[in-house]
Amino acid sequence: MAALCWIVVLVYLQSALCIEQTNTTGSNNITFKETNDTFTEQDESYNFTELGFTPTPPLPDSTARTSESVTRSTDNSIPDTAPESPRSAVPLPVSGVLPAPVTEVLKLCPCNLQKEQCDINCCCDPDCTEERSLFTDCSIKTISSDPRLCKQDAVVYSLSATTDGLSRVDSSVQQVVNPDVFCIQSANYEEGISFGTPKIPTEENFDSLFDQFVGFFFGRMRDNGAQSPQIGNSPGYLYGDIIQTVNEAAEREFFTIPASAGTAHCLDANPAAFLKDQTSRCIRSFDLAQVCSTLEALDLRTYTMVNICSGKNKDANVIGVKVAAITLESLEGTWTPGDPAESSAYVPVLLESGDVCNNVVKQVKYIFRYSKTGEILNVTASVLLGAIKTSMVPIQQEFQITFLQEISGTAGLRFSGNPGYVVGLPLVAGTRTADGIVQSTDPKGSLTIFQNSGEQDCLLGSSQRSPVLFGIDMVSGCTLKLLDAVNCSLVSEVILSVLKGQNVPDHVASFGNSLPQNPLDWVPIQNQTITSSTQTCSLPLSYHLEVKWTKYGTLVNPQAQIVSVMGTVLTNTSSLSLLTSASGLLSVTTSVSFVDVSASASPGYKVPPTIDAKLPFDFFFPFV
Repeated sequence: MAALCWIVVLVYLQSALCIEQTNTTGSNNITFKETNDTFTEQDESYNFTELGFTPTPPLPDSTARTSESVTRSTDNSIPDTAPESPRSAVPLPVSGVLPAPVTEVLKLCPCNLQKEQCDINCCCDPDCTEERSLFTDCSIKTISSDPRLCKQDAVVYSLSATTDGLSRVDSSVQQVVNPDVFCIQSANYEEGISFGTPKIPTEENFDSLFDQFVGFFFGRMRDNGAQSPQIGNSPGYLYGDIIQTVNEAAEREFFTIPASAGTAHCLDANPAAFLKDQTSRCIRSFDLAQVCSTLEALDLRTYTMVNICSGKNKDANVIGVKVAAITLESLEGTWTPGDPAESSAYVPVLLESGDVCNNVVKQVKYIFRYSKTGEILNVTASVLLGAIKTSMVPIQQEFQITFLQEISGTAGLRFSGNPGYVVGLPLVAGTRTADGIVQSTDPKGSLTIFQNSGEQDCLLGSSQRSPVLFGIDMVSGCTLKLLDAVNCSLVSEVILSVLKGQNVPDHVASFGNSLPQNPLDWVPIQNQTITSSTQTCSLPLSYHLEVKWTKYGTLVNPQAQIVSVMGTVLTNTSSLSLLTSASGLLSVTTSVSFVDVSASASPGYKVPPTIDAKLPFDFFFPFV
């Protein structure tokens, strides 16, 4: 009986439906279609495109089947290979489908904040029906399509009372005129007025969108092992472009500097961006006895033997890194200048004791000089190499990148104002020659004072100096140990070099943007020494730099101008035995002060007009 019931059900289904069976890829696809004699009143369709799905392309005509015929495949053979259908660009689950932008002014409603709920006194809210009769006012009375247009469509909402005393919302579309002077009269590119429709992430365009927006931060690599930045049409670098290098295999790579990422430890794959000055400090941990000579992060050649591309195009020149200065630091902390010409000889070496590694990179400072077109002209590096013990591991490394633009074919210079000085920027100083003013390429400036250190030793930190910043008074000092039998002239020369520094400039720019080819815009540094004629050994005890400046220009926007600079050296007025302490320590100081010599502004008034009226000679006739 059960078998008979199943036969009746199958016959019924076969008469009502048309079964189409095809065998193309080894799988059976069964399609159910409605016939003309059953379910004729139902005509329902589902639009899957609105849900974010792409419809399957139709089959070729040779495989099409009509709804009235039943075709059964007689060929049971399965081909070895079948063409794979292209993958449809279905949006990823987390992206969804973006709503269409609203451009009609009648559909705009800024006060509609609650979904499927009525916002009180929001006259444009479509969810408000019966609630409108209770409105007391319209929170937004006028809604315009784009307030930047000179002429625009606007909807005006108002309330009126019905015969029952209830409120009624009235709306009308009007063309209003923008009273603002700066408005858009006509727009020939409508898409430029509004934000563009963002691309929906799919499986096909995910990689391109990833490289475009977040590829730089996560360092996404392609299959060939190189990152894929978007190279523009400009031959030079633009702001934020990653600086490119060329390796020994003539492959493009990126210029990187170590930096801390997440933790304090160094991450070597940190790309450097064009025109972005940065300073990074990180910690390096290693086994000193095993990797002193083999760890590349400790070797000077890792940071100087780099081939940098001058531009982004394929024909860009290759520029090497020139070592401008090498400073050697001992275990005690004293600094000694090295020979930059012999930079290849400064390699990490493990001493015979096995506990000290010499010539370890502790600090690298790069200076990139570029042209107006964004082309890198040259790169210099100043390196600090030190000796470290096993007890000093882990060590801290510091890396700095500075970008300087080349001006009028001369070395890249930095200004400290335009035109007047800005408080907190270094004074622009230089040395006058027959051809003009020669300035130092140091970004901190050439006019410096002694920088305080923890040891307070003049000889230990003589190379640590701070730039003289405009408008900021500074005082610093150090101590020097003197013996009984001391060479007075030699000690005096050493102390003076500590107070003033090396290669002291003799001129200061009157304005922050004074050019070196205009020597008349520079103020000479005057020097005076106050000594005592009663002392046989005169040692400089202090050096004071007084900078006088004035406010130049209008009262609305005055500009700071330096008018004079005076350096005063004060020597001892008593014997050395009275100046030094019991341990023979002599204290010296250096200071900078800024004095405002601006004259008080006096108000100016126009001279009242005088009446020069000439009357005719017979004006009072016949009375006079």
